[in-house]
Amino acid sequence: MNFLKELFEAIIYFLFPPRCPNCREIVDERYQLCETCAEKILRVDFSEEVPSPIEKVLRVTKYRDGLQPLLHKLKFDNNLNVLPAMKRILDDVSNHKEVLKLLSGIDFAVPVPLHAERLKERGFNQTELIFEEFLAKKNIPLKKILIRRVATPKLYKYGKADRQKILKGVFAAIEPVDLRGKKILIVDDIFTTGTTVSECAKVLIELGAEKVSVLALASDFGENFH
Repeated sequence: MNFLKELFEAIIYFLFPPRCPNCREIVDERYQLCETCAEKILRVDFSEEVPSPIEKVLRVTKYRDGLQPLLHKLKFDNNLNVLPAMKRILDDVSNHKEVLKLLSGIDFAVPVPLHAERLKERGFNQTELIFEEFLAKKNIPLKKILIRRVATPKLYKYGKADRQKILKGVFAAIEPVDLRGKKILIVDDIFTTGTTVSECAKVLIELGAEKVSVLALASDFGENFH
C-alpha cells in the first residue's frame, strides 16, 4: 500500500512538479520560493521611520519587484490560489529573530478592516486570510474590533498628504472595548505610507492600548529603485 502511494506521488511530482509561485522555477516543495526569488523578495526588517502612534513596523517581503503580482491577483482578481504561497512565506520566516521580537508580549492582533461594501464586493478580507493561520500557530488571537466607517477610494494613486485627509476619522471600534494595558499587533497586507495603520492605531490608543505595532506582508520602505 505504501509502495503504491509513493509511486502515485512520484508520478504526480513528475507530471506536475512544484514550482516557485513567483517565477515558476521547479522547487522542492509546493508554494516554496526558489532560492533566487527568496533572495530577491524576502526582507524581514524593521522600518526606521515609524508613523505615530505606532511603536514598530516589520515587513516580511518587498512589494515592487517582489510580492506585488501575487497580491494583485488576490485583491483585484479574487484569486485565492495565491494564498498558500503567502502563507508559506509567513511560515518560513516565523522563527526569524525580528519576527519573534515583534511578537513578544503581544496580547492579540487586529486586521485592517475593509468597508462593508468592499468586503461584500470582494467576498473576503485578504489580510485576515493571509495572517489567520500564522497568528494561530503563534497563539495570538485575531480580533476584528475595528470598522471602516466610510467607503474610501482605492488609495494606491494617492500620496501621503491626500491619504491623511481621506482616512482621517475613517476607523472606529465596532463596540466599546477596554484595551488598557494591551499590547496590540496590527496586521496588513501592504504598508505604503503608513497612514492606514496609523489611523487604526490612533483608535486603539484612544481605547487604552499600551502599545501598537505593525506586521506587514509587503512594503518598500528603505528600498532604492533608481
